[in-house]
Amino acid sequence: MTVMSKKKYPFVIDNDLSVEIKKYLPGGARTTVECGLAPNAPDYPDVADLCQREEAMLVTADTEFPLHLARYQREHNTCCWGLILLPAEELKQVEVLKRIKAGKLRIKHPIAGVFHFEEARHENLYVNLRSNPPVVQELCACEWDSGD
Repeated sequence: MTVMSKKKYPFVIDNDLSVEIKKYLPGGARTTVECGLAPNAPDYPDVADLCQREEAMLVTADTEFPLHLARYQREHNTCCWGLILLPAEELKQVEVLKRIKAGKLRIKHPIAGVFHFEEARHENLYVNLRSNPPVVQELCACEWDSGD
């Protein structure tokens, strides 16, 4: 089955997360299942492929995804659209997203200083909301970014 959507959404939510977090993400989001993947679809390569097709930043609590996306980028010689790693517990996931949305939690951008979700997917950022304080870093080290 071909997975296609009628509209590009900036965020794809991993199937293991609650749908409740949608309302705390800017600009809309859909789960992997809403995008057409089976509930038990493999993280690699199916979820990574889906995010590339949708040009979407992945939102997950699965700590394996930084490695999955790094592998995907190497194997396909392309940049992904970023990753948001949430805490493992659902209440903490909602809490941290609420704080960000309300402007009560400021996150430092690795280059620009101030972090904005709206720009994160175009910059292929890895937003680790599990760490305290949250950490934002580039998901890949592209040759054109390093000046090589």
